[in-house]
Amino acid sequence: MKQCRRLITLFLFTTAAFCAPVVAAEPASQEVILGVITPLTGDGATYGRSTTQGVDLAIEAWNATHALKIKTSVEDDRMSPEEGVAAYQRQVAAASRPSAILGPFGSSVVLAVARVANEAKVSIITASATADAIAEAGPNVFRIVPTNRTQGRDDARFALDVLHAKTAAVLFQTNDYGQSLKDSFVAEFTVGGGRVVLEEGARNATTDFRTQVSKIKAANPDVIFFPIQSQEGTVFLRQLRDRGVKTPCISGDGAMTTELLKGAGKAAEGAYFSSLALGYGVTDEQIHTFEAAFRVKYGKDPDVYAAYYYEAAQIVASAIEAAGRDPEKVTEYLASMSGLRAFTGITGVTAFDARGEVDKRFYVYQAKAGKFVRVKQ
Repeated sequence: MKQCRRLITLFLFTTAAFCAPVVAAEPASQEVILGVITPLTGDGATYGRSTTQGVDLAIEAWNATHALKIKTSVEDDRMSPEEGVAAYQRQVAAASRPSAILGPFGSSVVLAVARVANEAKVSIITASATADAIAEAGPNVFRIVPTNRTQGRDDARFALDVLHAKTAAVLFQTNDYGQSLKDSFVAEFTVGGGRVVLEEGARNATTDFRTQVSKIKAANPDVIFFPIQSQEGTVFLRQLRDRGVKTPCISGDGAMTTELLKGAGKAAEGAYFSSLALGYGVTDEQIHTFEAAFRVKYGKDPDVYAAYYYEAAQIVASAIEAAGRDPEKVTEYLASMSGLRAFTGITGVTAFDARGEVDKRFYVYQAKAGKFVRVKQ
């Protein structure tokens, strides 16, 4: 117990140090509302658990070390664009209007909510949606992760340069996330001299991939790229390996969850996943402190999305304390977070460009013995 208290104390102290704002613009005793929109139920509930765990840890640390107190207001979007818009509208219509909103989680939901966010002028900040179109979603949309254009390109280069693949089959989710990843991968793989022998789409919540698996097995590719979500990825890997297909597989960040590792079991062993890495070599001490505090609070290791939403919550909390609770002022401050105002945290340096985008790279991880291990590149 004493060790746990020391870890939490160290975590709170470190968080206070790197999240200190440039200017305090709000009376010290006021409580500010930070909205959260994420899938708490339905097929994306896994992501919602990670989101809320990361946010809760961040806000707990913030409130323990700052005079300005922040309270979260969480809404369920069920990974549905329609539900996401309704959740956003409830947030901004509430008597306690939020200063900003974390999320939504999914790309399609972000793109739907962006239209109303630009009208209501309460910004959304996602730490998970990577579809290319979000870059043009408007002035009230920010994200701390790079685009699928970058991710698909990096996955293709890994397949070509590290796996030495000459042919590829692609199974993609038929939404903004999967389509943009597929397009980027195919373009880069082809330019690099590879040949895509099969492209197959799958709807959200697909539970039977046997037809696609049969086609993949017949095509006999050197690598399989499967940019689909965690729940579908679990089923796909199990059915693929059950048919005896041992071809190397690589997916995007949407499938990289501990739930997939548990659900797919041995079928996940050896599979590759791309994801934004933590800021190794830049903020190692902060990463260690965060991971230790997460284990104390939740009794398990954090996944990437808990880390990303922890980071996003700290970025927005810093912006609120610096700019005040008014949503438009918070947006202005977020837009100015580059150069000397760039945020240094567990994902490294976050600096927003004129479109609310960041310039970061993706890394590749491999499933080994029930864990994700970063591949040296």
